Amino acid sequence: MQNTKELVVTPSNVNYLVSSLLEKDKRLMSLSVRGEITNLKFSAAGHCYFSLSDKTSKLSAIIWNRTFSRIGAEIEEGKSVICKGTISVYENGGTYSLVCNEVETEGSGEQSAALDELVKKLKAEGIFGRKRPLPKYPKKIAVVTSPTGAVVHDIEKTLEGRFPCVKMLVVPAVVQGEDAPDSIVRGIEYAQNTNADVIIIARGGGAAEDLSAFNSERVARAIFQSKPPVISAVGHEIDITISDLAADKTVPTPTAAAVAAVPDKEQLFKELGMSKSSILYWLDFKISKERERVSLFKDSMDKHLERCHQSKLSRLWEFMEDIKRSMEKKLEISEITLEKHRQLISALDPLSVLKRGYSTVKLGEKIISDAKELSVGDKVEIMFGSGSADAEIKKVRE
Repeated sequence: MQNTKELVVTPSNVNYLVSSLLEKDKRLMSLSVRGEITNLKFSAAGHCYFSLSDKTSKLSAIIWNRTFSRIGAEIEEGKSVICKGTISVYENGGTYSLVCNEVETEGSGEQSAALDELVKKLKAEGIFGRKRPLPKYPKKIAVVTSPTGAVVHDIEKTLEGRFPCVKMLVVPAVVQGEDAPDSIVRGIEYAQNTNADVIIIARGGGAAEDLSAFNSERVARAIFQSKPPVISAVGHEIDITISDLAADKTVPTPTAAAVAAVPDKEQLFKELGMSKSSILYWLDFKISKERERVSLFKDSMDKHLERCHQSKLSRLWEFMEDIKRSMEKKLEISEITLEKHRQLISALDPLSVLKRGYSTVKLGEKIISDAKELSVGDKVEIMFGSGSADAEIKKVRE
């Protein structure tokens, strides 16, 4: 009977088999590989890890610490090098790398040179020179980032803890790959139409190749043309991108972006408390000084008033005597004048005329001065110097 049962192996078995095959291939025992150093890292033990990259691919490479000390070549991000070594498989991780024994430096790689040229171009245009201040108390913050990563959570948590009254708006964007630059540009343009006070463009850390979207010229120009100030929080502290250079504020992490964008409520409370204490102390000091000044002014005024009082009192009595004499004289003259006027008025008083034998005729309320004003039958009142009489007109003689 034929045994048709499929052979099942473990990952360790597979990795061991691949390692055995690669290490037996003489072509892989001594390779010279030309490429550009990217994603350069050093371990605490002194081992050097990086990628050798060309336009389409990359190869992991390692220089052990014992080899690194004798190589003598400048191992820097963006350098074009020729690495000589052997392909080795790391069985626990299932990865293979070029273990370098020799490194020959050729200069800057194509990607690094192109990036340097772009930096020079944008710098000459002033794209990197504008650094606008961030608003002290923003009301709305737009975050252009991938909505699925930890970035949104980190920023939201930090904003909530520091300044919970601010509104956070997430603008979804692709932050890695060929579509990322256009997606980030659209996100920045959209964020400007939301009345946001600050725009944060962010993504977590990653290899240098993963951050290439933030080295895009289109992204740099979109940041420069943004009306609200832009905070760039791309990668970690060791990663510097063109977006960082173009932004108004650059921070190492998304959390740091949230810290830079808003004030700390606890610090604000402390500052308000200190301001309140300072104001109260200043008011107490000013009130005390004013009370002291008023008291001194009052004492001075009391003394001055007392001196003035004594001087003025003496003069007042003199003035009063002068006024009294003047008033008595004026009163005497007024009495003489009044008597003259009384006599004149008395002479002109109609009653005085009537008392001398004359009379006055009134028709209603009208005093009659001409016989033409009367008609036969009119009832009139005749006023004498003493009393009056009613009469009826019998005949009018003009």
